[in-house]
Formats: sequence, C-alpha cells, structure tokens
Amino acid sequence: MTKILNRYIKKITHKNIITGTHFDLTGQKYHGGTTLSSGTLPKWDILNKAFLIKRCSFDDYGNYLTDAANEELIYLFCKSLGVPCAYYRLINIKYFDDEAKKEIYCPAALTEIFPGPLVHYRIVRMRCKLGQINDELIEFSERFTVQPDLNAQFLVDYIFNQQDRHSKNIGLVNQRLSPLFDSGACLFYDEFDDNLNSGLINRIPRHKTFSKPLDELLTFSLRYVNRSVGFEFDAAEATEAFMVSFLQMSAAYSLKRAEFIKYFVRERIKNAGQILASL
Repeated sequence: MTKILNRYIKKITHKNIITGTHFDLTGQKYHGGTTLSSGTLPKWDILNKAFLIKRCSFDDYGNYLTDAANEELIYLFCKSLGVPCAYYRLINIKYFDDEAKKEIYCPAALTEIFPGPLVHYRIVRMRCKLGQINDELIEFSERFTVQPDLNAQFLVDYIFNQQDRHSKNIGLVNQRLSPLFDSGACLFYDEFDDNLNSGLINRIPRHKTFSKPLDELLTFSLRYVNRSVGFEFDAAEATEAFMVSFLQMSAAYSLKRAEFIKYFVRERIKNAGQILASL
C-alpha cells in the first residue's frame, strides 16, 4: 500500500488557494482545457501568487501518489546533478469538498511559479514556423540558447522513461530553455504494481515534441546538435545521486514499486552511460 509522507502544511487550505481554473507554471490561466477534481478543488490551483498546487486524484491503478512523488524525485535528482529543474515537493493539503460536504485531506505536489514568462514550445513552433521534421531540433537549438540544457533534459527523460514530454511542458523562459517541469508521467506511473518487471527496461516511449524514441533522440541530439549535457556524466556518481534522492522519497511508493524504480533507474543510468561513451 502506498504511504503518504507526513508533510501536512497548515497554511495551505482551501481558503488561501485560488480555485476555479487551470494554471501553468507562469501563474497565468492555462490555455488548454480544464481538469477538475471532485468538489471545488481543480487539478491545479495557485497559492499566494508564488506557488502552484497539483492535487493528486485517485485513479484506476491506485497510484494516486506516484505522479507527484515522481516530480519531487526528479527535482532532487536534477538538483544533485546540476540540471535546471523546477522545484517540486510532495505535501498534504486540506480543503472543503462541496460534493462530500466534508473537509478532505489529500496529497498534492507543490511547485514554484517561474520568475520569467514561460513560452511553451508549441507557441515557439508557431511563431518561428518550425516544421515537424528531423531538422526541427537543430533549428530550435540554433535559434535559441537551449544547448546543452536540452540534452540534459533528454538524458533525464530517458533515465526516468518520461511518457509525456509534449510541446506544452517544454519551452523557453527569457529566450533560454525553461527548467525541466511537469515530469511526473514517468516510471510507468500508469501501470499496476503487479505489471512492473524487468521486461519494461526496453519499453522506450517517443518524445512527443520531437517525435523520436527517447534513446534515439538523446543519441541524435548529442551527435548532431551539441555533444555536451552540461555536466560531467559518470554512471556511478549518477547512480549514487539517484539513490540518495530516492531514499528521501521511497516512503511514497509501495514496496514493490520502490524496488522496481531502484532497479529500473540504475539500469537506465548504465545504458545512458553507454550512449554517451559511444559518441
């Protein structure tokens, strides 16, 4: 059974959360659809004009904490490696549910709003008339200051098996690549615990923005765009950094999922090291 970390923050309640719409990391209204949770609390809410709260909803897999826990795990890992990443923290909040007519206590992900304007890649593509072809990654890199941070993002996405890096969760802040954000849809968060096994190591999703499998995208970008990931990658040191980060988050996962994540990420780090060494 997944545990909830004891991180309840009293000041975060329904009374000081601005509800009723969707937000992105700019703190502005989201230009997509709305995803509302039960009662009066939307999926995303803004707090004190500085933080966003992502409420964790129950799903068919019973992994209602996994998405938010993954966000903080990746933040801690990136921080230890020096990869730019948005701040995330798994917390517990309370709010009054109009449907249930009672106060609800639930887990959530807390993240800071970006200090500069965030321009989603989808908008960058439209403004700059970038085409959805193989050269688009090269053109994007040449127009803006995104390398080698972009390669570092590709590397992290590959290590954690990011399934949802679409054109609205990658972008620019002040003409530079934005810190990594909205990364929770990874590590097979939507699989039942009983389906987690070593056979998943080779199930590599496509990067939705650049339309390549994550391993091929990382190799392509390192080989043809910029050979650097911005830091000296060492598989043993990265594995140690991951284990230190995971120790802080392990209580948020079931025992079986925790063991799978440790195995999976260590294998992916090893494979990433081989990719970099082959260039």
